[in-house]
Amino acid sequence: MPLSSLRRATRLLAILGFSGAVTACDDPFQLQARLPNFDRGLEVWAISGSPATLPSALVVPTATVSRLDVSGSFDIAFDIDAEGRVVVLPVSRVVQPITGTRGVALQRLSGIYNTILEVPSKGWVDDSTLVVSPGETFGVRSTSLYCQFELRQQVYAKVFVESADPVTRKIVLLARINPNCGFRSLADGVPEF
Repeated sequence: MPLSSLRRATRLLAILGFSGAVTACDDPFQLQARLPNFDRGLEVWAISGSPATLPSALVVPTATVSRLDVSGSFDIAFDIDAEGRVVVLPVSRVVQPITGTRGVALQRLSGIYNTILEVPSKGWVDDSTLVVSPGETFGVRSTSLYCQFELRQQVYAKVFVESADPVTRKIVLLARINPNCGFRSLADGVPEF
């Protein structure tokens, strides 16, 4: 076989192999998560009855606690009601953010915290307060500047209320955050959906 024919045959095989590899994938253009889900233990203090110097809010995508501020650079804030339950307040219920819209939706999650491997796609309540008792888990869907250049704009998380002390006003939480914009999976590692 002449060398030029051998080269053409090699090119043809390479092209066929590449096109076979592309079509063998589910969807080569599907968005891929880049970061693994992560867990964070958090301590916040109730808005009422606590010094303003203590953190009472959570920035969901980074799982960092912060003090309340007038700019609204947080996603949710926390309080404790007269029955010792935790009141979760989206940023819009506390201040009007000056850095654009920070849409936050909440949802009570059923099941044991460790067995909740994804947040629901439906049932979210936008910008509404949620009251949860210690031992309960809730989901958070945050739409913020963190995902402003992404196709999907939400970051999802689940938060477990370990304790709420009405005397010290301290709230202990455990959170699992999916830092990938638009991905709802809360399983270990880099999420697939």
